[in-house]
Order: sequence, then structure tokens, then C-alpha cells
Amino acid sequence: MKQSDIQLRLYRVILLLGASLSLFCIIGNHISAFPMWSNLKWIVLFFIAIVALIFSNNKRYRIHMMFGIFLFVICIFLPFAFADSGGSNNNAIGYTFLLLIVTTYLFNGWRRLFLVSTLIVVFMAMHALEYYCPGMISVYTRWNQFVDRMIQIPLLLLASFLIILRFVNEYEKVNQRLDALAKFDELTGLYNRRMFNQAIEEAVGGSNESIHLAILDLDNFKKVNDKFGHYVGDEVLKELSALLQETFELDKHIVSRWGGDEFAIIYYGGKDELIQKLENIREAFRSYTAAYEEVTGISTSVVSFSDYDKVSDALIDADHQLYKEKSKKPC
Repeated sequence: MKQSDIQLRLYRVILLLGASLSLFCIIGNHISAFPMWSNLKWIVLFFIAIVALIFSNNKRYRIHMMFGIFLFVICIFLPFAFADSGGSNNNAIGYTFLLLIVTTYLFNGWRRLFLVSTLIVVFMAMHALEYYCPGMISVYTRWNQFVDRMIQIPLLLLASFLIILRFVNEYEKVNQRLDALAKFDELTGLYNRRMFNQAIEEAVGGSNESIHLAILDLDNFKKVNDKFGHYVGDEVLKELSALLQETFELDKHIVSRWGGDEFAIIYYGGKDELIQKLENIREAFRSYTAAYEEVTGISTSVVSFSDYDKVSDALIDADHQLYKEKSKKPC
């Protein structure tokens, strides 16, 4: 999942919220007895949001359109709304913070820095204008201002909440994806070697159960790749991983893709039982690969951790056993 994809989804949500907020504010201005011409800014914003939403899939112009829209909102819409709606007596600070939130989420690099800096300058200029030229700021009754705040402040809070919630949900998905990539092999769905190494230390160090290590290596797998291509090779690896997942309870045993065509299992239970399971997998896998390459199969080795003082010694011995078995098979 690319960051640009997340930003695009956030951008669309913000455009929808902008269009919805414009409609609600037009209705709110009518209820608050504001002049109808004060709705002009909201009408313009509504149509800009709709047009931008329609063209949001255009990769060539999207970032430029995004930048232009926010520049318009910061430099034109916000100052006009500030002067037209009663200055600091209205909701300018709320809209300024909302703009700060969405600008930070949607932009990177110089665009983010430029828009945030512009927002700060515009905010200061608006308040300076109100202080030095109060006659340029529209004045409304306390009742008008009260009704307007009672409508717009909840809308602002809701919009801010929805934007932040969407941001959190999107990045939570990214974190879950990164966590999966850190723990699991993408092709087979089994644990990767990093997680296997962690699991083997925990398994040996924290249990007195009978624990065994099995290593599986595909025989003549290169012939399948060379003859049928890597796509078929990937399908062969997926088939073996599916057999492993069907055979071993993954909530009890640790099954991992240890390397390119090597798999490793930490098995909790009897050694004879493990050997029988591996033999069943070997037969099923041989039947599957017979359609591609008759000499393609599986070599295995099994060692018991209780026979070794160190995990490294068990791994070395398992590798030696695997090498001996593979050397007996035809190439």
C-alpha cells in the first residue's frame, strides 16, 4: 500500500466533507439570518469540491489540483469568510485548525511547508486587518453569532473527527501490513526466517516438552523453474506450503519458509509422529510435482532439541543430515 494511495483516499474523504460542510453551512446561514450573499463562498467551495472529486483519479493533474484548491481556500476563501462572518467573533480559528490538519495529512515536502506557512501568514493578516481596519469586518448581532456557532462548531468538530479517524484507520491498515511483512513470507503465508529464529529460541528456552526440528528442502527445484518458469515454481512452493498448513496445527507448531526452497518446522510432540507426517507430505507432494518434473521431491531431516546443548548445534546437525539425504537422490 503506497502512501499516495492513502493520501488519495483521505483527499476524497476531505472533498466529500467539504461539499457536505458547505451545504450545512448554507442552511445554517439561513437559520442564523445571515445575508444570502454570504453563502457565495460556500457555493463556490461546494462546486470546487465536487469538480475536484470528479477529477481525483487523474494522476497527472491531481497533485496540482490539490495544491491549487488549498491555496484558494487559504488565500481567498478563509479571508473572505473571516471578514464576511464577523471576524474573530466567528469560527475562523476552528477552520484554520481544520485546514492545518488536512494540509499536514495530504501534502509532503515543500508543498506542505509552503501551505502551512501561508496559512500562518494569512491568519496573522486577518487579525491585523480586524484590529487596524475594523470597518472592513461585517458585524452581526449576538443572537446571529450564537446560532451560527451552535451550528458550525459541531460541524467543524465532526469533520475534524472524521478526517482524523480516517487517517488513523488508513495508517492502522499500513501498520498491520508492515507487521505481516515482518513476520510472514509473502508468497506462502508461512512464518519467515526472522520469526522462525525468534520462535526457536522461545521454544527451546521456555519449555520442557519434547520438541523437534524438521527441515525440508525441495529436490531439483531449479529444473522446474528452468523448464516451466518462475510462475510455476511459485505455484509449487504454494502447494507445499498448503500441505504443511493442512498437516500441522499452526497454533501449536511453528512452520516457516526458511529460505528459497527450504522450509523448517518446530514440532511439539513425538518424533515418530512427525516423521510419519513428513512422509505423508512427501507422497502427496510427489504426486503433485509428477506433472512437472519426476525427480522433484522433498528431502527432510529431523532432530530432537533434547539431544543438543545449543540450538546452533541442532541446526548444524539437521543441515548435515539433509545434505546426506539429498546426495543420495538422482539429479
